[in-house]
Amino acid sequence: MKTKLTLAALVILLFGINISAQTFSADTKDGRNQASFISDAPLEKINGLASGLNATVMINTNDITKNPMGKVSVPVNNIKTGIDLRDEHLRSDMWLNAAKYPNVEFQLTGIKNPSSKSLNDGQKVKVTLVGKFSVHGVTKEIEVPATLTYFKESERTKAKAPGNLLVASADFKIKLADYGIKIPDMVVGKVNDEVEINVNFVASDKNASGNNPCNPCAVDKGKCNPCAMKDMQKGKCNPCAIKK
Repeated sequence: MKTKLTLAALVILLFGINISAQTFSADTKDGRNQASFISDAPLEKINGLASGLNATVMINTNDITKNPMGKVSVPVNNIKTGIDLRDEHLRSDMWLNAAKYPNVEFQLTGIKNPSSKSLNDGQKVKVTLVGKFSVHGVTKEIEVPATLTYFKESERTKAKAPGNLLVASADFKIKLADYGIKIPDMVVGKVNDEVEINVNFVASDKNASGNNPCNPCAVDKGKCNPCAMKDMQKGKCNPCAIKK
C-alpha cells in the first residue's frame, strides 16, 4: 500500500497532474457549440460555420493558470459556407484536404494574463489561451484572446445542461500561408489569406464524467489508459494512471 502511495506521489510530482482540476466537456450534438470563420477579400466575403465541435477542458477553477489542459476540434467535413460546390473545394486536397487531415484542432497548453485567476460563479474572465493550432497537417504555437465564464449548477443552468458549466468564447486570426495553404490564381481577390476564426461552446463537468469517467481529458480515447505515461500530454490528466 505504501509503495502504491509513493508511486502515485512520484507520478504527480514528475508529470504535474492537477488533482484539483475539474474536467468539462462540450456536447458535440449541441448545435450551439460551434466554430465559424470569415474570409473578407476585395471581391468576395465568405462566412463559414462548423457544427459538431468537440471540446474537453481540464482546469482548476481556483487558479486557472495552474496546468490547464484541453482540446477543441472541429471536423473539416462539417464546415459549411452556404454554397455546396465551394464546400467541396474547401474539403479538397487543394485547400484543407479533409481526407488526409479530417480535423481542425486547438490543443490548450497554458493560460496567461487572466483578469482573475479564479473562476467565480457568473463572472466573465478575460484570458490569453496558449496552445497549438493544427490545420492542413501544420501545427503552430499561437496565443488566443478568450473569455471564460463559470456557472455553478442551478435550476437556471440545468435548462442549458446538467452540472457546473464552463462557457468559452474566443476570436483570433490566422494566415492560410502559415499552414501551407496556397490561394490558387483563379480565386485571388476572392479569398483572403487572413481568416478570422470564432469559437463558442458551453461545456459541463457532468458531460465529462459521464462520457469518459476514467480518462476524461483524452478526447480521442474512450477507455482507461493505464500506460498514459508514454504520452505526457495524456498522462497529465489520466486519473486511472495513478491507480494502477
